[in-house]
Amino acid sequence: MPSINEVQGFNPADFARTLQQKDGSESLFLEVKYRILWFRLHRPNGKIETEVLSVTDQAAVMRCRVYADKEDAPDRFIAQACAQRFRTADEYGDRFLEIAETAAIGRALASAGYGTQFCAPNDLLSGVISDAPVQVAEENAGGSVHALHELSAGTGSEAPAQEGPIKTAPTEKGPEVQTPAAPSQPAPPKRNPQTMKDFLESMSLDEAKKVVVDFGRYAGKTLENIALTSPGDLEWYVKNYSGKNLAVKAGAAILLNAAQAKAS
Repeated sequence: MPSINEVQGFNPADFARTLQQKDGSESLFLEVKYRILWFRLHRPNGKIETEVLSVTDQAAVMRCRVYADKEDAPDRFIAQACAQRFRTADEYGDRFLEIAETAAIGRALASAGYGTQFCAPNDLLSGVISDAPVQVAEENAGGSVHALHELSAGTGSEAPAQEGPIKTAPTEKGPEVQTPAAPSQPAPPKRNPQTMKDFLESMSLDEAKKVVVDFGRYAGKTLENIALTSPGDLEWYVKNYSGKNLAVKAGAAILLNAAQAKAS
């Protein structure tokens, strides 16, 4: 999945936004302008061609065809789609024709592989090839999602490390010797962590909650905010994020591990 229509340096998942549905659920949606951007970056010589199939005072039907190259013959398109919109005072008004065209473009690009279903390889952004938003996958109600909410609300705690006397095996020269336990103190944090391992070893749960995301649709939000509003999205940062902000990836991993431990 990640290799489909891949463009170096461009991650469409960073541009997907969350839509609130009427039933209270959330869906992810990649706006048509970003699908067009993705297509232009991937196929700079490609072509998006629209055609009016039908238009009246009350409705319009548009068709869009997507071509890999602008020199391709009319019947050599890689995807096509149609969309119909009606004049409605409360929704489209006099713009129903252009809205129909935009919808047709979005559906055609999704069919060509430039849609929400190809933003990431996991269930977070998977779905059918359509212009419709994609339902956000959530974990089971009794599992780590609830634990994340509790941890983010401050009701959870990290399990303390189990420490005790360290016993050495008896030697020929004398009886068994007990070595005093090391002081129950965490290793001093690295002042300037450079690797993922450094972050995981030095970052506490509270610090993980306060990490601020600096890219994509959650830019400016802390991991704690995301854990409370869209806990399923944390897994994306752990599995799919490959940027330079390792604090985000490590913080998400720490929150997920703590939630899974609490849930189990």
